[in-house]
Amino acid sequence: MKKFFFVLLVLPLFSNAQIYKHNRVFNDSLVFKNFNQGYIDAQKYFIATNDYLLGLISIPTYSVPSTISYFIPPKNRRLANSHNPNNKYLDINKDYYNGYLYGSKKKKQKRLVQGAITPILIVGAIFITIISTPSYQ
Repeated sequence: MKKFFFVLLVLPLFSNAQIYKHNRVFNDSLVFKNFNQGYIDAQKYFIATNDYLLGLISIPTYSVPSTISYFIPPKNRRLANSHNPNNKYLDINKDYYNGYLYGSKKKKQKRLVQGAITPILIVGAIFITIISTPSYQ
């Protein structure tokens, strides 16, 4: 009986419930839920068209502007979107805001890389097409 009580007293000390996702540790499921909802909304509603264009036009400058922009998170004024139904939670809920900021940063980085790689892929496709086309002389 003493062993049973010992297990009941010691086991909760070593069994912390933690959630791992997005390379972060959440110790509360509500914090995780709000953060995850912010991340999902950012992937859907954050507008990153300008970042794609920045990556696209930064090729002649050896991608210096896109590299600098890659490491800078988006400004708060870019986070608000009228199409987002949870837009009011950006100011109210800190966990939702952190998730939205994290998701928008990831989406911005993805669009910058896509913009920088697009011209390289187009030139490569044209080059492969020219090489693989038989010449009829």
